[in-house]
Amino acid sequence: MTPEKLNYLLVLAEEQNISRAAKRLFITQPTLTACINNLERKLGVKLFDRTHNPIRLTGSGKMYLKKMQEIVAAEQLLNEDIKKLETQQTEFRIGIGQIHSEMWCPSLIHLLLKKRPFLNIRIREAQELRSMEMLKNDEIDLMFGHISLDIVNFHFEEMCEEKLMLIIPENLMPKVILERTDQELLAQNSPGCPLLIQPDQLSSLPIIMPSSTQALYLNLKQIIQQYHIDPVRTIQTANMVTAAAMLLKGLGYMYFSPSVFPLVNIPNPKQVYYCTLPKMMDSRKYYAIYKETNPNIETILLASQILKEQVIPVLPS
Repeated sequence: MTPEKLNYLLVLAEEQNISRAAKRLFITQPTLTACINNLERKLGVKLFDRTHNPIRLTGSGKMYLKKMQEIVAAEQLLNEDIKKLETQQTEFRIGIGQIHSEMWCPSLIHLLLKKRPFLNIRIREAQELRSMEMLKNDEIDLMFGHISLDIVNFHFEEMCEEKLMLIIPENLMPKVILERTDQELLAQNSPGCPLLIQPDQLSSLPIIMPSSTQALYLNLKQIIQQYHIDPVRTIQTANMVTAAAMLLKGLGYMYFSPSVFPLVNIPNPKQVYYCTLPKMMDSRKYYAIYKETNPNIETILLASQILKEQVIPVLPS
């Protein structure tokens, strides 16, 4: 039975009058009467007692109406579940950090949709440990990150290697470094030409740190322990754009990638100096991480290829 015909029965049972029921249903009285007659003839029982006024459901009618409501409701739920399953089969879910989402996703999605124009895409912006958990639980199909853990369950494909360095705003730069450094080296200072400084020159400076749930935090803690750095003050935030803005306000130095700076827009930013420590880790690899058994593996490989070959190479480093 269709929901429309079931509604005929429900309205008639409520109104207990064919004329009023037909009016509510926007159909003619003969149409409603013919519908009820045909159904009763097909079932071989009377659903309504029409010998009295008002019309009432018979015992068989009450049972039939109750069961048909359950059947139609179950059918509707089944249809919804099937539609959801179909949607999931055409949905592609990406886990990525906020910063790299801003830098990469607009171009990545634009190029991906040229190849898969009917693909539904969901971007889950989360910290890397959370993205790894979502990937494990099949809540996402692909994640981009730098944590290279669990090579048993996941495949790691290298996307790029990102520069990391200490970046110090001019107001915090120790004068002894500026005085002892050749002026030509200071003029050439850039992400590609950092100044070599000593660990003890950082201990009297405030630092801006990533959240402890971010992969970069682990790298920074390793450096602090390795070089016995004791910051005079810490500011911690999970948003690296916010962190970079605070750096450009002169609130602390950071260990991170200068690729974040194009996302920051603040008035009168401080000049910064790009620095490194002796034998300091100055880069980290980024990976596309996924399960090779994922049913969306073709789209995973396509998205990874687009990012690696078409998106990252044209972005400023």
